[in-house]
Amino acid sequence: MVSYFCDGLREVTIVNGVARLEFHRLEPVERGAPREMRPVAEFTVALPVQGFAQALSVLERVRDQLVREGVLKPQDAEPTKLPERSPNFS
Repeated sequence: MVSYFCDGLREVTIVNGVARLEFHRLEPVERGAPREMRPVAEFTVALPVQGFAQALSVLERVRDQLVREGVLKPQDAEPTKLPERSPNFS
């Protein structure tokens, strides 16, 4: 199985009963320049809407567990804007 690292979920579209989740990674706008980053599409996962709904349920349970364990604060569990820098670049 191939593993991919992505910085986040860029977009979700639902057309004809299929949910398409487009994941992105962040890359520098210009090499060697200040850390301005732009999202670049990495891959898309397509799921039937029923599978997407099931995935949402699983992800909500994981989020709640992370809040209980103190990894996330309750306000961190809410969607946020794109990070200013990627963990791919130090």
